[in-house]
Amino acid sequence: MNRHRLSWFAVLVSGAVVFTAGALAQGRGPVNNDISSDTDKSAFDKHDFSGLWARNPQAYKMAPCPECRDKALAPGYGFFGDIPPRTAEGEKKFNANHPSRGYELNSKEANEHPEVDFGMRRAIIPSKGNDPEGRCEPLGLMRLIAFSGGGATMQMVQRPDIIIQRFEWTWDNREIWMDGRKLPNVDDYLPRYNGYSVGHWDGDTLVVDTVNFNDRTWLSSGSAAPHTDKLHVIERYRRPDLGHIEVEITLEDPGAFTKPHTFKRQHTLDQGWEIHEYVCNDLVLDLTRK
Repeated sequence: MNRHRLSWFAVLVSGAVVFTAGALAQGRGPVNNDISSDTDKSAFDKHDFSGLWARNPQAYKMAPCPECRDKALAPGYGFFGDIPPRTAEGEKKFNANHPSRGYELNSKEANEHPEVDFGMRRAIIPSKGNDPEGRCEPLGLMRLIAFSGGGATMQMVQRPDIIIQRFEWTWDNREIWMDGRKLPNVDDYLPRYNGYSVGHWDGDTLVVDTVNFNDRTWLSSGSAAPHTDKLHVIERYRRPDLGHIEVEITLEDPGAFTKPHTFKRQHTLDQGWEIHEYVCNDLVLDLTRK
């Protein structure tokens, strides 16, 4: 398969599709590495998040951004850090999720890291796991926003009345309504993988509220952290300089967590890339063709 070089590739194990990490690159356009440099003092609009943003700029031959990367506690990607304490319902859903990333269950590595949440120390072979990603199902909002694998980008397309986020990994998108509407009554809309989002400005900070999730996604691949349809996500986006955006994310889910959980992410501006088409099922077919 020479049409693409992919950050993640599929292999077949006991009839199941498995995704593992590699290096992402698919052919770049003209590169301007200086745009994301900390030394670039060009004027910028703190209310403009338009552009392509990467969690792992080194995958695009740009300068490293150590603060953009998560300190991974175990192999995997997405939601890292402390796992919120779970309710009884959350514990039931947690035990029903069987990840194939993280430390292998009962392995030497898992036993050597008792400080790591058990969710990241229980990986099994992918053919016996039930990660929705392995079935080419949508990742859900948190795994898209917090993606920290090979570096797949997030594009923000901004208008006064709406902001569109486009995600290269799984080729998904999300709308943030900026026209003053309120969050809808959850009974008025079918539950969604990425929820229903409305935003407003608080000074130079974009505040986004999202509700109306279904409960079919995981918060991460490493821990298989669950959530329920009661999940409420609050994101606070800032652009502290020309080449970076920061987002603080708070998860509230009385169905799954006993208390809210807040964490931060940072992205680097990439002006030398464009989002490429990615279709999960088509990828699997490509990899099995001779």
